[in-house]
Amino acid sequence: MTSEEKALSKLRRERIARVRKILRWMPRRSNVHRYPGLRWFAKSARSRMDLWSFRISSAVPAIWWGVMLSMWPLYGIQIPLAILVAILFRANLPILVSLQMITNPITVIPIYYTAYNVGKLALSLFGLDYESLAFYEIGQLLRSFTEGLWLENFQYFGKVWLITFLGSTVLGTFFAATGSLVYKFSAKEIAISYAKLREIQANRKKENKDSKGE
Repeated sequence: MTSEEKALSKLRRERIARVRKILRWMPRRSNVHRYPGLRWFAKSARSRMDLWSFRISSAVPAIWWGVMLSMWPLYGIQIPLAILVAILFRANLPILVSLQMITNPITVIPIYYTAYNVGKLALSLFGLDYESLAFYEIGQLLRSFTEGLWLENFQYFGKVWLITFLGSTVLGTFFAATGSLVYKFSAKEIAISYAKLREIQANRKKENKDSKGE
């Protein structure tokens, strides 16, 4: 075995080990029934290979939709929507669902606060000016929404939601595009290195066979 083959084989093992570590925290075909939000369709999901494929055709749509859903002001219903999107667009389910963890009880207010200000800035470019919101006000609005109090001031909540949605779309598009490019580049690099490793191994086997034939 040449030094190049050893290096490529080691790199391959390291990549497999990293992927396995990541998969521990993601829903998989073997454990999808354990997740409360996924249990009800676990049986049918196992038969859909596209939901578990990490090929670019399944992974990139999952990254795009996963990031967008996690950024949009849809806190509380993101995972059901992620499941629906995965089914409709044949996207990777583990990636889509895992990306919803971006928005969690710790990050949700900072993300929505940033999104609101980005949306406000985007609208100001068209001469539309809206009032600023303090950091704590976003938290109050989110609590009011989850408690069903938004109907009491529907117009105000609607305006804030639309501005936040605009800002989160801008942010989501940037991060989704970045993530997709990184994934495509990484997948291409992996494919090249694996092809090279297989070529080296095939040549070595051929040389060994030829030497034995002599």
